[in-house]
Amino acid sequence: MGGVSPALLFLIQALLLIAGPFLLWRLGGGRHVAPMVVIQILFGVALGPSLLGRLVPELWGVLFAPAALAPLSGLALMAVVFFAFLTGLHLDPAEFRGRGGAFATVALSSMLVPTLLGGALGWWLAGAFPAMTGPNATPGLFAAGFGICVGVTALPVLGAILREMDLLGDRVGRLALGYAAVNDALLWLLITAVLAWSTADGGDSWAVAKVGLLGFTYVGVTVLVVRPLLDRLLERVAPDGRMGDTAVVVTCAALLASAAVTELIGLHYILGAFIAGSAMPRRYAAAILDRLEHFSTLILLPFFFTLTGLKVTLTLDDPAQWTVFALASLATLAGKMAGTALPARLTGETWPDALRLGTLMPCKGLMEVIVLTVLLEAGVLSGPCFSAMVLMAVAVTALTQPITRLVGLWHPAGSTAAASAGGRRGGM
Repeated sequence: MGGVSPALLFLIQALLLIAGPFLLWRLGGGRHVAPMVVIQILFGVALGPSLLGRLVPELWGVLFAPAALAPLSGLALMAVVFFAFLTGLHLDPAEFRGRGGAFATVALSSMLVPTLLGGALGWWLAGAFPAMTGPNATPGLFAAGFGICVGVTALPVLGAILREMDLLGDRVGRLALGYAAVNDALLWLLITAVLAWSTADGGDSWAVAKVGLLGFTYVGVTVLVVRPLLDRLLERVAPDGRMGDTAVVVTCAALLASAAVTELIGLHYILGAFIAGSAMPRRYAAAILDRLEHFSTLILLPFFFTLTGLKVTLTLDDPAQWTVFALASLATLAGKMAGTALPARLTGETWPDALRLGTLMPCKGLMEVIVLTVLLEAGVLSGPCFSAMVLMAVAVTALTQPITRLVGLWHPAGSTAAASAGGRRGGM
């Protein structure tokens, strides 16, 4: 392998990364076990130093040496930018209107309860295992970042799971997607606050306020000024609603410009990409997704997973790492279940449907990995903590489907009608 040219090495990497996870998922029976994103993340981790690097160090050194990874870095950055944009595009503010008090109560509780539980756990971990905190983190900052990681629910991956379980047309499935949308909106607000905190020199309160103020000002300008401009511009270049070449370039330019602005402000470029997606005119959302989603998720994202996997170093004899993994997994499952199922039951859902909603919400997938990457780069999490939390994301996402199916077995006759009545009583 020593005489491999850089071009050939890149093509081998690309073939391995793009085709490998898909074949495992499609032909290897993985789709019956877990969503494709779980297979992709595990594939990336397996290619990292924890597995391939230990089993075949010579081959790993050739394929994934630092010099060989340089071409992948740009593709990985583009992958995560496009994914954040598509996540914002999936969010439709109209979904939140007219839902009623019951929906708002459960949606907020499903994010806030696990986040607060995770924050309390993070505060304890910062004292018990100081090596888990990042170089820029105070105990409070680490607790805030850790709490967000526990509270995440991944909207796109949940949609994929619901599609595989044939629940997209089910009332419970639509409710879960609505809750996940609110979770994602709250997630980016919380991430903005944590990034503002982490980028402030010495934790100066004015610096925190300045970065946060700039971020929220940019959001306001985007909503009030940029969105109407995009609406008129896309109306001119795509009057029939179809995304031609010019419309695609306009969309991508808006995405990259927004990412650059938030990076310049001192927040993360991923936040800008998400804002750009949420600012796109809703009537073009389906056409944009049709043009960009499959290429982004199937072709670009594997490069991001590989670089993520290379950052994951599992030390089998490190009790701190496995303690973080176990406690974070338990906090996620318990916090999401308590924060979703209990308020859902109190607002009129039957126990079977409330429990199904509770088991769907721990789904994390790629969104969790992106949040972890942001916090790692910001110095909030250490490398060992990042590795443990990536494993947690894989574990709870893989458990979402089987646990929901198991709970779904307990569905007494007439519960659907009762749930529908409960939903009407709750203002749905």
